[in-house]
Amino acid sequence: MARPEKVRLGDLLVQQKLISLDQLQFVLEQQKRSGRKLGRVLVDNGFISEDQISEALAKQLNIPYINLKYYNPNLEIVRSLPENQARRFRAVALEERNGALLVGMTDPTDLFAFDEISRLLKRDIDVAVVTEGQLLETIDRVYRRTDEISGLAKEISEELGEGYIDFGALSDTVGTEEAPVVKLLQTMFEDAVQVGASDVHIEPQETRLQIRFRIDGALHLQTEADSKIASAIALRLKLMSGLDISEKRLPQDGRFNVRVREQAIDVRISSMPTQYGESVVMRLLNQSNSFLTLDKLGMPPDMLKRFREIIQRSNGMVLVTGPTGSGKTTTLYAGLSEINTIDQKIITVEDPVEYRLPGINQVQVNEKIELSFSKVLRAALRQDPDVILVGEMRDAETAQIGMRAAMTGHLVFSTLHTRDSAGTLFRLVDMGVPKYMVASSVQCV
Repeated sequence: MARPEKVRLGDLLVQQKLISLDQLQFVLEQQKRSGRKLGRVLVDNGFISEDQISEALAKQLNIPYINLKYYNPNLEIVRSLPENQARRFRAVALEERNGALLVGMTDPTDLFAFDEISRLLKRDIDVAVVTEGQLLETIDRVYRRTDEISGLAKEISEELGEGYIDFGALSDTVGTEEAPVVKLLQTMFEDAVQVGASDVHIEPQETRLQIRFRIDGALHLQTEADSKIASAIALRLKLMSGLDISEKRLPQDGRFNVRVREQAIDVRISSMPTQYGESVVMRLLNQSNSFLTLDKLGMPPDMLKRFREIIQRSNGMVLVTGPTGSGKTTTLYAGLSEINTIDQKIITVEDPVEYRLPGINQVQVNEKIELSFSKVLRAALRQDPDVILVGEMRDAETAQIGMRAAMTGHLVFSTLHTRDSAGTLFRLVDMGVPKYMVASSVQCV
C-alpha cells in the first residue's frame, strides 16, 4: 500500500459537517494552550466521538474502519509489533490480508509512524483506522504477561521439587526480588492491574493450581500451574498481609498495600481451607484510579435523567444490585460525587472503603472488634447526616435500620446481591423487612 496522504483533521470534519467552524476555532485555541492532539480535544469537549473521527478519516482516505470491540485479533500477529512501539505509534498489527499485514492505526496520516512500523515489521503493510480508546484496551488485553506467569510458576515448581519444603527459609526471602514466588506475585499483580481485574482467585485443585481473574464481573482463567506451588504462594501472601502462617485449618482475612505500575493498590485477602489446600482470594482496590462520573457509566440518557432526579431527593432509599465486580459501588460513588456539596453531610459505612472521596466521612466496618454495619449505621444516624451510603445490606437488622433512616428524612444509598432489579423487593421482604417499609422507602433500584 502507498503511504497515506496527510490531511488536516479539523478541515476534514468541517467539510463532512461533523463539527462547525466555530467549534473548530474553539478547540484550536484550546489545543494551542494544552498541546494535546486536536482529536482528543474535540472528544473531551463532547463535540464529536472517537468513532465519528475514525469513520471520517476512513472515508477520506478510502481505507477500512475497524471496530476493535467486535474484532478477534490473532495474538501471534499482534505481538509481532513490540508493545512499547504499539503504544508509541498507537498501532496494532491485526491480520494477513492480500499478501500484506493489516495494521490498525489511530492516526493513519502519521507518515513517520507508518514508515517506522513498516521497518519494524519488515513487511508491506495496509492501514485501517481504529479508535484510540479501543486500541489501548486491545493492547492491554493482548500484551499480557500470561506466558511469564506460567514460566515463573514452572520455575517455582522445579525449585520446590518433590521433597520437604523449608518454609522458614522461604519466608526469609520476602524482600528478595529474585525469588521466583515474589516475581510470580509481582507479575501476577501487574497483569491484573493492566486488565482491570477486581479480584484474583488462587485455587488449588487435585492436580493443578488454578489462577483466575474477575474482569467486568466475569471470571477468566489466567493460568494453570503445578499444584505443589500453591502452599508457597499462600504462605507468601499470608506473610505479606500479617496473617498467621501456622494456621491452615481456619479461614483468615487480612490486607496489605502494593505499588504496581506506579499505582497504589490496596489488597484485601481472604484465605480458606479447601480439600486440596488453602484457597486465596484477593480484592484489588486501585487507589490511584479516580472513579467514574455518572456521564461515563454508560446509562441510557432517559435512565440517567431519572437517576439524577432521584438522587437529588431529600429522603428515600436508592439500591444498586448486580453480581460481584459489576460496578455497584462505582455507580453509587458516581451518584455521591454529584451531590457532594458543602451543604450536604455524607457518611459512608463500608467493608472495605473502596474509594476515597474528599468531604465525605467514611467508616470501615471491623467485625473483629464488633464494629458491624448495623452498629456503625446507628452511630451514623446520630451524626446528623443528610446522605448515608451503606456498602451492603447483609442482614435484616442493617436493612431495617437503613429503611427507617430512609423514612425519616435521610437519603440512603446501598447495594444488594440479587439476580435482577425486580427481585430486589422480594429479597428485602425475605430478609424480614416489613412490606410497608419497602413500599414507602425504596425510590430506585
